[in-house]
Amino acid sequence: MLIKKICRECETEMTKKYTEDGVRIYCESCNDETDHDNVEMEAYCPDCGITLEFHGKCGQGFYCNKCSSLKSSKKVIWKKMSDQIRIPR
Repeated sequence: MLIKKICRECETEMTKKYTEDGVRIYCESCNDETDHDNVEMEAYCPDCGITLEFHGKCGQGFYCNKCSSLKSSKKVIWKKMSDQIRIPR
């Protein structure tokens, strides 16, 4: 499970923007610093679709028990968990 910042306007993942004033949370799709929700996300295997395990000790990877292999974090499919956590910014 991972908490990601999701834009309330377009529902895409927010990114960090580094400025002279510090780090800001920025939506590239809206091209603005929009309001966002902190949403719990789960990682799923891109090959078989089951939930992945995160292994921090063996190279920070995602492991699929069904495929018996590590999965690239760039290929992992992220899905929202059922409950959202709203934290005001």
